[in-house]
Amino acid sequence: MLNVNAKAFVPQSIGERPVINTNSIYRYHLVLPRERICDVSESSSGSNGIMTLLARRWLCACPQGGPGEEPLQMFITAFFDSVENVSHPVNGTNIFTGILLSRSILSLSGVVSTINDINNASGFLIRIDIPREYRAEVVPQLRSAWDDFFETFRGDSRFSSFGYVGSSCGSLLNKRYRGTYRHYFFISSASLKSQLEPLSIKQFMNSPFPILRVTEVNAVIPFVCNPRTPIAVVISVGETAKEKLLSEGKPDESYCFPFHLFDTLKTLQNVKEYENFFLAFLKEEKYLWNKTYILHIDIKIEENSLTKKLPIPVWDVVQFICDLCDDTATNVLGICFSDETLPKNTKLGSEKKEEEEGNACYLNTTLQSILEKNYFLDTSNICIGGIPNHIKRPIKIHQYEYVRNKMEKILLEYSEPTILTRMVFAEVANNFAKEKYFVRNRAVGESILLLTDDEGDIFGVDIRSRSIFALPKCFGGVVCPVRNSIFKATISSSFRGYLEYIILLEDVLFFEGTDMSEKSFTERWQNVEKTIMDDQNNRPHANMDHIIIVRSLYLSFDQADQVLKNPPLEYPTLGLVFIPQVSKGENGILSSYSWIPPESITAKFLAGKVDNIEESNGEVKRAWLYVKDNNDKTISYNEEYVDYLVDSYYLLQTESIIECILQRSSDGAHWWELLKDYGKNNGKSCETYENIDKLVHTPGLTHEEMLWLLKASTYKCGRCQNVSDIGKINPRYQVYWCQNCWEETGHGECVYCGRSCTIGRIDRESKRFYCDICWDIFSTTNTNAEIGYLVPPPPNASFATQVLTRCVALLIDSINSKAPTNDVLDICCGGSVTRKWIKNKTTRYVGFDLKTSVVESTTRLITSLRDELPENSSYDVICADAFSTDLWTQHITKIHPSQFHSITAFAGLHHAFDSESKARHVIGSIANALVPRGVFFGCFLDASILYGRNENSNDLFTAEWEEEFLPRVGHHFLFSMQGGPKKKINVITIDYFVAVAREYGFDVIPEVCLTFRELLENDPNFTKVFSKSEKDYLSAMRTFAFRKEGEPLPRAPCKTNGKNEE
Repeated sequence: MLNVNAKAFVPQSIGERPVINTNSIYRYHLVLPRERICDVSESSSGSNGIMTLLARRWLCACPQGGPGEEPLQMFITAFFDSVENVSHPVNGTNIFTGILLSRSILSLSGVVSTINDINNASGFLIRIDIPREYRAEVVPQLRSAWDDFFETFRGDSRFSSFGYVGSSCGSLLNKRYRGTYRHYFFISSASLKSQLEPLSIKQFMNSPFPILRVTEVNAVIPFVCNPRTPIAVVISVGETAKEKLLSEGKPDESYCFPFHLFDTLKTLQNVKEYENFFLAFLKEEKYLWNKTYILHIDIKIEENSLTKKLPIPVWDVVQFICDLCDDTATNVLGICFSDETLPKNTKLGSEKKEEEEGNACYLNTTLQSILEKNYFLDTSNICIGGIPNHIKRPIKIHQYEYVRNKMEKILLEYSEPTILTRMVFAEVANNFAKEKYFVRNRAVGESILLLTDDEGDIFGVDIRSRSIFALPKCFGGVVCPVRNSIFKATISSSFRGYLEYIILLEDVLFFEGTDMSEKSFTERWQNVEKTIMDDQNNRPHANMDHIIIVRSLYLSFDQADQVLKNPPLEYPTLGLVFIPQVSKGENGILSSYSWIPPESITAKFLAGKVDNIEESNGEVKRAWLYVKDNNDKTISYNEEYVDYLVDSYYLLQTESIIECILQRSSDGAHWWELLKDYGKNNGKSCETYENIDKLVHTPGLTHEEMLWLLKASTYKCGRCQNVSDIGKINPRYQVYWCQNCWEETGHGECVYCGRSCTIGRIDRESKRFYCDICWDIFSTTNTNAEIGYLVPPPPNASFATQVLTRCVALLIDSINSKAPTNDVLDICCGGSVTRKWIKNKTTRYVGFDLKTSVVESTTRLITSLRDELPENSSYDVICADAFSTDLWTQHITKIHPSQFHSITAFAGLHHAFDSESKARHVIGSIANALVPRGVFFGCFLDASILYGRNENSNDLFTAEWEEEFLPRVGHHFLFSMQGGPKKKINVITIDYFVAVAREYGFDVIPEVCLTFRELLENDPNFTKVFSKSEKDYLSAMRTFAFRKEGEPLPRAPCKTNGKNEE
């Protein structure tokens, strides 16, 4: 092919040396694939480089114009105006991917020695610092950089050729934003090695155009102007991954990289040694770049640690390797992990290339398998932790060491804001009432530390992965560099575009070298505001870096609802964050809090199994939910599942990571709804059992509950400084007092009579408040009672009924002189002694009985005796089971909201002694239903008396029990009177009865704890003589009486805001 610029020149013979015109520049286009291929088949050296490019029409002379400056500039302008960060044009035609400017004619009919000299010439590869993401605007920056580059070096006759070439990796996928696009200038000189005064890379770095790296290469044109990638790097992490990788396939070179997990200095030293090795590899003369050389890097993990340090993320070491590949126009062919070295949330490559989405990470794969895939790592579109790579900048070794030393101590003490739940409600209310807080929107994104160094360079630390990265200088609106500072921040995606991100500064830890930890939030935040940094609502325009740093906006926490209703338009938010004004309060360090609407809380699960639901005709499927246990093993989460429509999630399969939203019903039940299917090997991981269980059983605060917290200061008691919404304003001091303080100072709401703000005292035992009037009532007896009145037994009453009626009357008279009996609850009342309570002048009476006939007859009796009822009295008889749980927790409070003076059980008490647990519940409920000094009394059949006798049967009664029977709670026996039906009687033992009663605050009243025989013998008006059988029965019937402990506490002195008041 004859170069149109060389029409006047006659080709010389092969043996002749050409005369180079140093003022002439010959123009050539490069037509190469934007993404190189990995081709390990070796071609002959003679067919490599310029000769091959010319023969295959990959190197074409420019047909327009002739020699001279104007055609050269037109050539350069036309080419750079067409440069795009795309892998191929839309119409499918070939495009120019580079240019080569030579001082010599390059043609197949030209002088071979000239071509060989240029082909074998050493040179420099210069990576230009311009955007690398898909379809980024690069023309203005690239053209400006080329003009500076060409103007700087075109006059130096030592350089025989100049050029530009673009390359990409991960750009061949069929996805929207694909590929990392790199731009390089190159320069070569056949005499470079023999120069007395060799060029220094530092000379290039001082050039006016933006440079990321200058690399010396032994034959720069075959290296960079090649459809093959010259070097493909394959990384193995860990010994198992290495063995698997090398089990099939052999690399051209291997390098062992010792990775000291806890030693930053040693690891960075090894990074530097690897860099030197790699750069020396590029200068080796034995490599002709006529094939792709496979370089295997074996990352050997050393875990020894003598101190408590945070481990270095393996991704940080991989990032150094990737950056070096990007800088030198080489590629990472794959990263191989083993099960024990695979970092969490790493997205693995798929078996289907169209599903890989720019990732070349593999688990236990071979080199041969990676070579067959022939796929390069898309270095700007992988996501390490939660930070996208396209916004990161290459970080230097000394910068990494600086950031690592700064962040280690901070991360060891770092904590996220406490989520507002019911578990911390009381603590938060107390803090909100006593301390000043500020509120901001809670950004959706990844938490990071933002650091700056002496030069004002900006770095980030991903809190979750601990990965360190550099950022462009992107402080929004800041005029002067912010140096030696550390901030808490969140990186969030911006609504402006798919690749746009925003970093929100949220707090200051160090500012300009000064520790801010002891300063108030207002003082800390003033330093940020003084920099004139843009706030979250004031971002005037986008930038080329796709990232900007702005400050969050804070308001006083009582304006939280306003913040919630006016979210920023720039980035997504979910909830609020509350920051304390001071870091330490009365009780220690004050926490920050975050509020997330309960209806927006989600969790990630592993789909353990996917089943069809037959009733849905194939339209609905069921995915069983799995999580990780403490040993990182996958287990079912309480056999729970999520149902979903197949049409909505048709790709969901077993082992997919799915995100579900938690739903609750009003009765406390919960279920899951499917929100998103992430698929398999996607870099996502399911959550732990502990986290999910905490989420389910610790409900978050509703919007109304969160707003109540904002008013917590109005419920701060002016006396004790505690927070309680049960209280009122003290008219004397005009401050709010909680109910406890009212009660402690002798004022409160009486539990018994319900009077509010009345004078009284607290009961020492129950801690309940009673007014002084009620305390007096609890200490008085019913003086109007008709002592000695005996209820006539019913007609044709049995012996048992006759003695029970008389003994109950005697027992009531005995108790009447020792305790108040104006408010009575009668358990299993039977109706036979209701008349006695009327004669006792009891004003409030409630009776329970399970028999409807008894309730109806007793109601008729009360109605017939209406004229004898005390004034303003209330008598009720209700059909209910006196020993059911619901009676004591629900029914009694509705019927009789206050407590009772006396509770009686003259029949049927044995039903409460089915078991020890039931007996405890009934006795405890009775104690709770009595006023202080109230009494619980009644009678029961003592099985111990019957069991102790040799004879358990006579002409009056019969007692039967099984052979293994013992008089203990939980046992029963059969009992009949005068040949009547046998009834099942549960055993009540006096020792157990007394012991449990004492546990619930009862004291025995010994003078009324008698047998029926003793009670009747002590009655002077009773003269009947009993038979032996009757005496046996009366000795087995026993009365009991307990008094509930109760004593008013002395009143506490009144004080306001911690000071005693006279």
